[in-house]
Amino acid sequence: MLHSIAGYRRPDGRFGIRNHIAVVATMDNANPTVRRICSLVKGCVPVCPGFGRGEMNEDLALHDLITINTATHPNVYGVIVIALEDRTAEYITAEIARSGQPVAGFSIESDGGTVEVTARAASAAIRMLQDAGRLRPEPMPWSEFVLGVECGGSDGSSGIVSNPVTGRLADRVIQSGGSVIMSETLELLGGEEILSRRAVTPEVGARVRHIIQRTLDYAAEHNLDLMGANPAPDNIAGGLTTIEEKALGAIKKGGTSPLVEVLDQGRRPSKKGFIIMDAPAPGVENLTSIVAGGCHAVVFSTGKGNCSGHPIAPVIKISGNPATAATLRDNIDVDVSGVIQHGMSLDEAADLVENKLADVCWGAMTSADMLSEIETAASRILRTL
Repeated sequence: MLHSIAGYRRPDGRFGIRNHIAVVATMDNANPTVRRICSLVKGCVPVCPGFGRGEMNEDLALHDLITINTATHPNVYGVIVIALEDRTAEYITAEIARSGQPVAGFSIESDGGTVEVTARAASAAIRMLQDAGRLRPEPMPWSEFVLGVECGGSDGSSGIVSNPVTGRLADRVIQSGGSVIMSETLELLGGEEILSRRAVTPEVGARVRHIIQRTLDYAAEHNLDLMGANPAPDNIAGGLTTIEEKALGAIKKGGTSPLVEVLDQGRRPSKKGFIIMDAPAPGVENLTSIVAGGCHAVVFSTGKGNCSGHPIAPVIKISGNPATAATLRDNIDVDVSGVIQHGMSLDEAADLVENKLADVCWGAMTSADMLSEIETAASRILRTL
């Protein structure tokens, strides 16, 4: 039985474990203004994309989807939208307003430039923070909770310690009625048959095989050397030699529960249980995608180390590598290296991570939160013209 948790109920009935005011840049040239607003008004979090200006077709659709789904995440109480020009400001603001969340939008071109927009947006953010402070948490059922599971900077310890530990916690969340999203499509290569056998229907199993084959076809079409990029140099230094070897360790973080759904990048689940999202493997892009999908918090398993966090959903770093847990002690939230060093069982290690997750759900900050090591980024397919 998992620890009890509380959350903030949203107008659409969902619960959030945070009550953020998100200041969202709709494109990269609004990022400095967003960061300036957040530096002035404590309690706001910046959501700053890598691109946005000049994007087209699939790239623009994905960018807008991730922007809107991140802004309307249940961990967010209200939103300040900052855009360069009117059309984007109006469109994104209107889409967010449909969720019932408080939102105010500003155009740098039409609302007086960056200094005037900073002042007006900061004033709006203060009012939202005052309103958010009146909202009280209430008991939150685990059936409303979505856990993200991620791994990065993997090494030999990841597949035998931190990923299986994460998988045990994932199964506990699902057994309590919640959901778990796992992603990093490239790092499923070699594990597709194992995952397909867990699918609740043949169609879901076929979907797993499809997203992996599509990744391979894309690489072949563009003459990409998958081995040149994955495993990464730090993975190889940590003892991993092939993508398949890496994948067989990586899929352990998804536990053993039946696979109920396979999502496109940034989409929200329509079912509860174990879910796979088709999204890129690099940490920042993957966190951006699964949090847009609705993950309340993420357990991030690392062997060699990784410092990535997210502005909206807390990211809990765990490591089973004794050297990493010691060297990166300011970045690792839960040290599970006792499995290797002291004979701790995987279930006992999962208890440690479960306790940390409960603390975080009740408001405790993660290392990435404390150090403001938070970023977002969405993939691009097309070059800018």
